[in-house]
Amino acid sequence: MTSELVSSLEGLAVALLVGFLVGLDRERAEVRKGREVFAGVRTFPLIALAGAIPVILLPVTGPGLLIAAFLAVAGVVVVSYYRSSADGSVGATTEVAAIATFLLGALAASGRFVLAGATGVAMAILLVAKPRLEEFSRALTSEEVRSTLELAVISVIILPILPHRGFGPWQVLDPFEIWLVVVLVSGLSFVGFVAIRLLGERRGLAVTGAVGGLVSSTAVTLAMAERSRADQALAGSAASAAVLASCVMTLRVMVLAGVVNAGILPRLLPVVGAMAVVGGLAAWWLARNSSGEAIGTGRQLANPFSLRAALAFGAVFAIILLVVRAAQETLGDRGTYVASALSAVADVDAVTIAFSRLGPLTDGWRTPAAAVTLAAVTNTLVKLGMGVGLGAGRFRRQMAFSLGAMAVAGAAAGVAVYLRF
Repeated sequence: MTSELVSSLEGLAVALLVGFLVGLDRERAEVRKGREVFAGVRTFPLIALAGAIPVILLPVTGPGLLIAAFLAVAGVVVVSYYRSSADGSVGATTEVAAIATFLLGALAASGRFVLAGATGVAMAILLVAKPRLEEFSRALTSEEVRSTLELAVISVIILPILPHRGFGPWQVLDPFEIWLVVVLVSGLSFVGFVAIRLLGERRGLAVTGAVGGLVSSTAVTLAMAERSRADQALAGSAASAAVLASCVMTLRVMVLAGVVNAGILPRLLPVVGAMAVVGGLAAWWLARNSSGEAIGTGRQLANPFSLRAALAFGAVFAIILLVVRAAQETLGDRGTYVASALSAVADVDAVTIAFSRLGPLTDGWRTPAAAVTLAAVTNTLVKLGMGVGLGAGRFRRQMAFSLGAMAVAGAAAGVAVYLRF
């Protein structure tokens, strides 16, 4: 089989899959409404093929066949919408989905398999999630809508226009990178809010902690501290999510170090692994003991995004960047461990990558691995301070106990591994 034939078959297969997924939901939705089915589990795959086949035949027929096919599908959609409107039905979701399916079929046939497949799956999820999305929309207050728009403004409008270069001492203040952190913290808070509304308070917080830990456990800690102040009845679930994010952070450190230079792992795994185990157990214990706190609270959760809090965090982050760079410039190579600890206040990933790339020194991997461990312990202690200082109620005590246990486990294991061998 030629590569051209294989590519065409792959495009047709993706188009059929996308059409089937969309049609599966539309068939159930129309029947559930008691309406006559315009297009269902069979018609939507055919619509996708109607968009894919003309693209495959473009070298032979030119764009004429694609235009004719689109007009034909659009004509059927218009007739269907007119008939449903005459019956008193206003919705046009199925008809719009048909047009989108046609275009995704054409996209798949053009060779963009991943993009077409991912967009098709996202569209199918969007259609299936209609009840929860409508419930979420109706539950929003005017203040929450305003906060959501503010988040969109700082993310989509302000961030792209900021200069992406250094300013100030040592050119360390990059407005784009600092504002990106502000967007990250604010976005994680909003993601947690959406997850809570869609999945329920307790499950939503757990998902936020696990997923957010892949990006920034510090941002999750700040968001959960804010959540504990907004509703102290959720202190246990918020603490569990924050500790889970720190546990994921330790796993992220090991993955990053292993990818950059696997030679560091034998020294690093016993120490950072101990932190991950202790953190995982603490998160599980907190979740188990708070299993009933989010049920039946009767509280209307508000969007936790606050523009003032986001700006304050951006200012604090900029100050930390200056302090870290000043320490590095002053201490130089002799301050390896101090620089590692100070740098971890801002970004533990950067420390991990830097020392993993450094390679073995005169004492092998002991110094680089110890520096990464120190960064992980320091970062954990910084989050402990954030949780105690910014949280409320039981959240403070639980964060102090859990993250304190993680830090002690990492420090004790580090002493045993790096001083003994």
